[in-house]
Amino acid sequence: MKYSTIIFDLDGTLLDTAQGIMIGANHTAILMGAPELTVQQQRRFIGPPPVESFMRECGFNEEKAREAVKIYRSRYKEKGKFEAKQYSYIKELLFSLKEKKCNTAVATLKRDDLAKEILENFELSKHFDVIFGVDDADTLSKSDLILMCLEEIGQNDLSKVVLIGDSMHDAIGAEKVGIDFIAVTYGYGFESKVDADKCKNVYVTESVEELFDFFELKQKIKY
Repeated sequence: MKYSTIIFDLDGTLLDTAQGIMIGANHTAILMGAPELTVQQQRRFIGPPPVESFMRECGFNEEKAREAVKIYRSRYKEKGKFEAKQYSYIKELLFSLKEKKCNTAVATLKRDDLAKEILENFELSKHFDVIFGVDDADTLSKSDLILMCLEEIGQNDLSKVVLIGDSMHDAIGAEKVGIDFIAVTYGYGFESKVDADKCKNVYVTESVEELFDFFELKQKIKY
């Protein structure tokens, strides 16, 4: 295999977390005195840092947006993390990559503790060498998280690293670090191959199953 280190985004790549994020965003907006969010507005909360999303979709200033994030994350920790589902063949893909002795990691803009809890809940944590999410202050970018993964793993050869993600945030993060990027269109950010090709990538996939072919892996029987 060309790559020895594979880094994954979480929302829209490993797990379909849309329901918990959308319900939580709308719940928080209403509690904070904003109008009810449309479905389209709720979907725009998937992927970007929540502070930015509350400022953009609700018109909050930064202080109010950070207050909203606390409410949003409190609900997510209690309920939202269970309002998700695993994409088909994700466990099989991770198992096959570990069989090939690959390093695997998660770099997500979800808060670090919530990311680890939800991955543990879906029994995915054991398939990763490292998992990094953002801090409470949301000061870390996608590129920061990627670099943290690489440092923890001890991977210095960037030509052997690829990030898999579903949004422009992922593509930009990979490009800033100088690693390859695989765009997935089954998530929330990229709506089609044409859309994904607007960013620099080495491959665009419409399903997890296609990644078995890209990495030249033998597909396992579905769990």
